[in-house]
Amino acid sequence: MILKNILVALDVRSEPILERAVQLAVQHGSGLTIVRVAAHETGRSDAEILTRAEAMLRAHSMPVELKADFRVAIGNPAYEIARLARQTSADIVAMGAHQENLIGDLFFETTAYYTIEEGCDIPFLIVKDQVRGPYRRVLAPTDFSSCAKRALRAAMTIAPQAEFNVLHVYEVPFSIFLHLSEDQLEHFRRHHSSRIARDLQEEMDDFLANRENRPLPKLKILVERDDINIGIKKTAKRLAPDLLSMGMSGRGFAALFGSRTNAYLKSPFCDLLITP
Repeated sequence: MILKNILVALDVRSEPILERAVQLAVQHGSGLTIVRVAAHETGRSDAEILTRAEAMLRAHSMPVELKADFRVAIGNPAYEIARLARQTSADIVAMGAHQENLIGDLFFETTAYYTIEEGCDIPFLIVKDQVRGPYRRVLAPTDFSSCAKRALRAAMTIAPQAEFNVLHVYEVPFSIFLHLSEDQLEHFRRHHSSRIARDLQEEMDDFLANRENRPLPKLKILVERDDINIGIKKTAKRLAPDLLSMGMSGRGFAALFGSRTNAYLKSPFCDLLITP
């Protein structure tokens, strides 16, 4: 993955999203397409709505070294964002964190979810926190699926100088746990650690081939025996990452429908990178 163009979908909470997108664009020398999707309004023509939306976009101050392309649209945000991502050949979409609604969340998914449903298959960066420079610490759960590897590769692309904590959480059924000794549990843990190490080495070999001699991120392998959700949250609480990287298809936590990943879309505890 090469970060050539970033599509930024702005909403009412635009500053953290735009600040992060600008930081990444400056860091990677990327192009920036800034989008606002407006809704139809009674008593206003579409031309008036588009003119006002574009004026709001251009009111944002941008670094002189960045050449930003401003786009406005009216209609369904998910459809328009997916359309513009394809039209601009975006490598990543940045948007704001979901605004929680206790009633609506029971029936509706996030804009990011619906945009992926529209066939937008590039990484999504969900920006939750204020920007304090480039990402410093990434938590990347893995279930050994190809999708988890794509998520790790995408995170390494946008945060090449960060510390990476690659986490595998495995669950041992209680009936099996009762019959395992401490030595057997430790063997099980070492086996999982070795598997992650092999997968990471393969990923590193592929990644190095396209890095043009740039330094690799710092990598730490973490293996936890727990419920997957609890294991991720406990590790996140201990490490305080500023970016969580996850896949949206595959086995375990990574499956799209009814997935744990989708729950993080609704309520991320830090910035979240999702790779379909």
